[in-house]
Amino acid sequence: MTLLDVLPSLRGTTTSRLDPTVWPATTHYHHGRITIGGVDLDEVADRFGSPTYVLDEVGLRGAGAAISRGFHAAEVLCSTSSLLTSGVAQSVAELSLSLVVHSQHEAVLARRSGVDPGRIVLLISSAGSGSGPAMTLAAGGVGRIVVDAGVPIESIGVPERGPHNTLARVHDFRSADALVGRVIAAPALELIGVRCDAAPNPDDIRDQVLTAVAVMCDTYREHQVLMTELHVGIATDGTAIDGISGLGDALENAVEEACIRNRFPRPRIAVDFGDSVTERAVTVCRVRGVDRTDSGGPVVVVEGSAGSAAAVVAGEPVAAAIANRHPLGPTEVFSIVDSRGVVGDHICSGVVLSQDIRAGDVVALVGRDGRDLLDSARVVSVAHGRTHQIQAD
Repeated sequence: MTLLDVLPSLRGTTTSRLDPTVWPATTHYHHGRITIGGVDLDEVADRFGSPTYVLDEVGLRGAGAAISRGFHAAEVLCSTSSLLTSGVAQSVAELSLSLVVHSQHEAVLARRSGVDPGRIVLLISSAGSGSGPAMTLAAGGVGRIVVDAGVPIESIGVPERGPHNTLARVHDFRSADALVGRVIAAPALELIGVRCDAAPNPDDIRDQVLTAVAVMCDTYREHQVLMTELHVGIATDGTAIDGISGLGDALENAVEEACIRNRFPRPRIAVDFGDSVTERAVTVCRVRGVDRTDSGGPVVVVEGSAGSAAAVVAGEPVAAAIANRHPLGPTEVFSIVDSRGVVGDHICSGVVLSQDIRAGDVVALVGRDGRDLLDSARVVSVAHGRTHQIQAD
């Protein structure tokens, strides 16, 4: 029997533990205040303003190293679409990992931050393909590009250094043939491999790899083009990376089975583990006020940036906590609203916070994909009790 069983009224006054599968690895309570990397988050808000995006440098390096160990036979690709800063890019370079970028801006930032151009992969999706000249410029300083079926690849110009090393993004066997044919016919592209995407479980990894290698084999038979690279994207959707070694074994088994089944030489393997390297970042913001008149329930209004608030995908798990003090009293379910956003436009809903939250408090927000929920003007990395402001652009 615990004290809470004897005195049930104390249940509402206790501080809930911070879920380690959601919060950064170095998150702790220290005298009622939340610290990350040995730095008090309320001090971050005092020093750098609100909102500030806080990146756990120790957690970033630990995640990168864990992925490298789990997929020891593969090239590790870091896709940091939630936030690409010079600090993140530098850490990726120091860990000898490769980086997936999504725009010319990110490609330039990565090169300036010391990432080897040969380790930069530009992912061009149909949604953000842009014009031919823009894509040519973006792809000019990267080692490889990945094209989706909806990309107007025929309009890409041939760069001075020769055709782009290109991978075709394969979703299913039926649609892959048309895309592969277009890539082969494009004078600006040199087809070197395919990319497939799988859920983080052995069965789906096996299915997608079998399909991808079958496409590579069929391409060789039909077009006499031997592809040598296979990129596998594994979407974690916030899943903890503790089971990486098991997924690494599943990938190895799938590749071996696919190559034996198709009598195809083993390609070079690269793994994109999504936003797992940066997904444990937090947004620190100061409370402007609490509105209990909203028909949808109580609302916490936080100080936002001059930019527009980034909308959270419906149903996305988001955690929040008062960072500057020990909360008192029972908890309540709140919605979070950016003070500079559109009235009624919630950043996130269903957030459990103490009822005694008030203006002046500092709140830490964390999304499972590491997204900067408030379009912060400042980005800070923390480690070993030190803070370092890094450029977000």
